Amino acid sequence: MLEHSPPNSPTLSVVFPAYQEEKRIGMTMEAWAKYLSANHPGTEVIVVCDGCTDGTAQAARNAFNAENCTLKVIELSPNRGKGNAVSVGVLAAQGEVVAFTDSDLSYEPELLGDFLYQIGAGADVVIAQRRKKTQYSGLLRRILAISTRFLVGNFLLPGIRDTQAGFKVFKQSVARDLFPRAKTKRFLFDLELLVIARSMDLKIEKVYVDWLDREGSSVRIYVDTIRSLRDLFLIYMRLILGTYKK
Repeated sequence: MLEHSPPNSPTLSVVFPAYQEEKRIGMTMEAWAKYLSANHPGTEVIVVCDGCTDGTAQAARNAFNAENCTLKVIELSPNRGKGNAVSVGVLAAQGEVVAFTDSDLSYEPELLGDFLYQIGAGADVVIAQRRKKTQYSGLLRRILAISTRFLVGNFLLPGIRDTQAGFKVFKQSVARDLFPRAKTKRFLFDLELLVIARSMDLKIEKVYVDWLDREGSSVRIYVDTIRSLRDLFLIYMRLILGTYKK
C-alpha cells in the first residue's frame, strides 16, 4: 500500500550496518529501494561495511536501483563491531529522522510507516519489539535471548522487554546527542542507547513486529556471549555511577 507523506514531511536516512553480507545484502537493498522509491522518495540510504573482506560494498551498490533515493557506502577497517558501525552511519546521516535496521532483511521495509507515525506523534526514539512467538535458531541463542530479556526487562530497563531488535528510529537531533555518549561497540550497544535515553528522560515508544531469523548470521555464540556479559556489567556500573548523566 502506498504511504502518503504529509506536506513538508521530514527527510529520512536509513542506516544498514553490515559485516560479510555479500550473499544477503543484495535482497535487502532491492526490497528497500523498491519500498522507499514508492513511499519515501529522497531518502538517504547508508550502508556501513564494518571491516568487510568480501564483496558486501559492491553487492550493495549493484542492488540499490532507486533513482529517487541516494546510496552512500562507508567502508570501515578494521572490524570494530555492530554498535560502532551503526554509530558511524547515524552520525553521518543528514535526514531529520534517522533509522537503522539489519542488513539481512530480518524486518520488512513496510514496518517503517508505523515507526514514522510514532515520531510524528512526538516520540524521540521508536524501537521494535519482537513478538513473543519469535523463535531463534540454535539452543544457545534461544537461552541467551530469554535470559537477557528477563534481566533487562525486570531490572535494568523495566517496561522494555526487547532491547536488541534491530530496527530503531530516532529524531536526528536526539541521535546526535545520544550516540556520542555510548561506549559499547558491539551487540549490547542497543541496550546502552536505551539506558542513556531513559536517563535523559527521552520519550521512547514501541512498535510490535514480526521478524525472520535468517540463516547466515556472523554471531559467534561463545565469544559474543562473553563479550555481552562483560558489556552488560559495564553498562550497569555506568548507570549506577551516574556516568550517563554527566
